[in-house]
Amino acid sequence: MTIVALTGLVAIATLTLSWPRLLASYRYLPVDIAIERYFTTREIPSDRLDVLIKFANQAIAHQDNYQYHNGLSMLQLLRALDLSTPAMERLNAYRAAEEEALASIKKAPAQPAVWLRIANIRWILHDEPADILAPWKMSIFTGRTDYTLIAQRIEIGLAHREFMDEEAVSMFRDQLLLGWRMQPGTVIQVLAGRDHTLTITKALIQNTDPVALEEMEAWLAKLP
Repeated sequence: MTIVALTGLVAIATLTLSWPRLLASYRYLPVDIAIERYFTTREIPSDRLDVLIKFANQAIAHQDNYQYHNGLSMLQLLRALDLSTPAMERLNAYRAAEEEALASIKKAPAQPAVWLRIANIRWILHDEPADILAPWKMSIFTGRTDYTLIAQRIEIGLAHREFMDEEAVSMFRDQLLLGWRMQPGTVIQVLAGRDHTLTITKALIQNTDPVALEEMEAWLAKLP
């Protein structure tokens, strides 16, 4: 066999092996664009959700990649949140979003936003507190300082403080103080909505960071 023939065979083999990945990437591209646009505009692409979900499923059929499961999870969550989705279909959409998020983290566990999405979906659906706090903890374990997630972690923590074990309480305190240092304006809005008397917050930080507590009280007093 000549070198040219051998090179040709190698090229064909390489193309054959990479073809499913290329097809998956091509099919997933509109999904990626749509999700990125949603995070920019916060407008749900209601008229395209069905076809985008179809594209995401086709991408997964070509290549079982964690990113494609994550994207499909987001699309199903958007379907659940979309006001045009019939009420009877929203529960299934939430559960589908949860299922795809779990499939994604099974392949790539270090995804703090996906863990938090699971916790949030379960909170919306009134699942057991332990089932909500488990992925909430994993979100912190895998991305403690991710400032884009801290406010929602604090909100979930405030809603489930009474169900926390010592480890969760310690993590919650850390997130609350970290969030206060990083984005106090956002955190104070969460506290105003979930703990406006600071009852939960005082129990958490009055002995560890009284200065931060005084600052929170001063900020709350200035709110209209």
